[in-house]
Amino acid sequence: MDARTLTRLPIFEGCSEEAARQLLAEAPNSVRRYPTDTFIARQGDTCRSLYILCSGTVRAQMESAEGKLLTIEIMKAPEVLAPAFIYAAENRFPVHIETLEPCEVFLMDKNRFLQFMHQYPVVMQNFLREISDRSQFLSKKLNEFALQSLKSRLLNYLQIHKRIRNQQEVAFILGVARPSLARTLAELIAEGKISMEGKEVAILK
Repeated sequence: MDARTLTRLPIFEGCSEEAARQLLAEAPNSVRRYPTDTFIARQGDTCRSLYILCSGTVRAQMESAEGKLLTIEIMKAPEVLAPAFIYAAENRFPVHIETLEPCEVFLMDKNRFLQFMHQYPVVMQNFLREISDRSQFLSKKLNEFALQSLKSRLLNYLQIHKRIRNQQEVAFILGVARPSLARTLAELIAEGKISMEGKEVAILK
C-alpha cells in the first residue's frame, strides 16, 4: 500500500498524498493476502482494525445458531469491511467474510485512523457517508427478508441482475433452500414473468 493508492480509495477521497504518506508512516498497519475460499474474518471475531479490501472479491454471510447461512452481500474491491462496527461498543464482525478469489486486505490501527479523521474532516465525512450507505443497504435487506415474499425477492433480484446462472448461489443470497427457489421459479414461469433456457433464468419485460 502506498500513498497514491490510498488516496484513490473512496474513504480517502479528497485527502492529499502528503497526508496519506504521513498516515502510512505513523500508523501501525499491515497488508494481508488471502487465497480463494479463505476466511478473512469470522462472525463474532473482534474488529480491532480498519479493514480495507484492496483487491479481489469477498462474500459476507451471516450464520444462525442452527448453522444456516445467509449471504448478505458480494463485495468487490475497493471496499471497507464492516465499517459500522469498528467503533461500536461491541466491535465484532456481524458476518463471516470469505474470499471468492485471491484478495489483498490493508489493515490500519483504528485509533490512529480516528485521529486522522479529526485532522482531516473530509475523510471523516467520507467515513460517515460510508456508514450511512451501509446502514441504508442493510435496512433495504431487512425489508426484503422480513416483509417481502420469496417471489417478490426473486423478482427484485432479477430486475437488478437480469439473469440467474447459478441457482445455488442465488438460493444462498436469498436465504432459502434450493428446492424452495426451484418451486418459486416454476410458479413465475407458469405466470409468464420469467423464462428458462437450460439452466439460465431471465426476467421477461
